[in-house]
Amino acid sequence: MLEQDFQILKTNTIKGMLCVGRCLETGDGVGRDQTEAVKWYRMAAEHGLPDAAFELAKCYRFGIGVRRNRITASKWLHKAAKHGHTRAMVLLGKRCLDYDSGEYNSRKAVELFRKAADQGDAWGMFHLGECYINGDGVKKDFDAAYLWFYKAVVTAPEDEHLYHSVQHKFFDPNLKECRDNMLKEASNQGKQEMLNSTICISNQPQFEGERGNDIPG
Repeated sequence: MLEQDFQILKTNTIKGMLCVGRCLETGDGVGRDQTEAVKWYRMAAEHGLPDAAFELAKCYRFGIGVRRNRITASKWLHKAAKHGHTRAMVLLGKRCLDYDSGEYNSRKAVELFRKAADQGDAWGMFHLGECYINGDGVKKDFDAAYLWFYKAVVTAPEDEHLYHSVQHKFFDPNLKECRDNMLKEASNQGKQEMLNSTICISNQPQFEGERGNDIPG
């Protein structure tokens, strides 16, 4: 980033404040100053920008430009989620499933994951699928779990970590029948996109092992 562009951002919009913070945090086009970055994140966050609240939560969580403070980090993370930040929702949902966090609430976790999923967040979909497999905050439903895993992969096909996480979940024997049913439904209804995506996931090496009964127990 050019210096003149940086100066324009400093006098521009709330999103400009966020951009200034990111430039200062990373040293993109300007001298790196993480303490100053936190100030700009805070200004944008106090104006209600969820991305800025999320960045500020990250700074307090990991001690970037400020002293680490998990309570303050949690406060800003909640504000980000309240204003629609899906990554914040997913992180809070995961915390609600952690017995050691002191915030265990499986129903709240499902609520947060569903909100993120409804806004198109693939990881929200994935974790919602996990809840349906484990019966966390909802009744166990393997059909629903499979559907959410499928939606997650279709939503973010470029996310390799997500893709492999879904593959791992498909080892669950309870999902095999769901997968077979979806293949049958897709074929019967001519839903080629669904069929292709499901076959693509199912045809990975892990599933070849499944067909040959050589997956370690």
